[in-house]
Amino acid sequence: MNKNLLGILLMTLGMLSLSVNDIIYKNLTMNFPVWEAVFFRAFSGSIISLYLVYYSGISSIKTKKPVRHFVRAFSAVGCVVLYIFGIKYLLLSENIAIAHSAPIIAALLAVPILGEKIGIHRIFAIIIGFIGVLVIVKPGTDLFQLKSLLPIGSALFMASVYLTTRSLMNTESSTSIVFYYSFTLLFTSLIFFPSDFVIPDTFNLVLALSLGIMGSMGHYFMSQAARHADVAVTSPFEYSSFIFVGIMGYLFFYEIPSKSVLIGAILIIISGIYVAYRERKINN
Repeated sequence: MNKNLLGILLMTLGMLSLSVNDIIYKNLTMNFPVWEAVFFRAFSGSIISLYLVYYSGISSIKTKKPVRHFVRAFSAVGCVVLYIFGIKYLLLSENIAIAHSAPIIAALLAVPILGEKIGIHRIFAIIIGFIGVLVIVKPGTDLFQLKSLLPIGSALFMASVYLTTRSLMNTESSTSIVFYYSFTLLFTSLIFFPSDFVIPDTFNLVLALSLGIMGSMGHYFMSQAARHADVAVTSPFEYSSFIFVGIMGYLFFYEIPSKSVLIGAILIIISGIYVAYRERKINN
């Protein structure tokens, strides 16, 4: 199979896996406290990370950058927790559309944090992306909801994850990055463990424990996509998750995205793809 086609297939499978996770989160948060869902995600993810350490060796989690690991792990926890709260209180399509603004925010923050230069093309793309967010959130109108800030907060934390990951990838193993994130999320979920914990039945327990598996599969497929094909080829297919979530949200929860969500999502997707394209072109 052509390498680019394989990369596209792997990226699409990764997005499908993560979209299934969103559906599971939605189902769980309708019946259980949000922090309980976070705990099960953290618990199953920690088991997988321990297996990775066993497979790769204890030396794989040794680090010379503990502070950066902490910043990345904390940012990832903030991203995941706010995203799950967003899933609970917003339409799935609305939540994921706003959260997809993370690469746009990262491109903007890379200027003061990493000292990157930003040209007029990327500035224009970033503005388009933020207009997309404003179209969805509708600030200053009667339709504005404070809960719409949840995925915006998630996107801000995700942008931090992008930037700190860049500074870790050259010297740190993927296993160490996953390990420190997984256990930071687990400890955080234990701190906020709900007093109204609900003992899940067998079906919901299987769903809850599958969160870590589906999440790990999603990130594995994404990393393999990056190995087999150029980022410029695969990055547009990251946004296939909006299609998957939209379809599954309708089939399982009868959710129908509003016109403003669809228009805003299109602007964010166009902006994100162009920012990725320009970044790739500049780096080459």
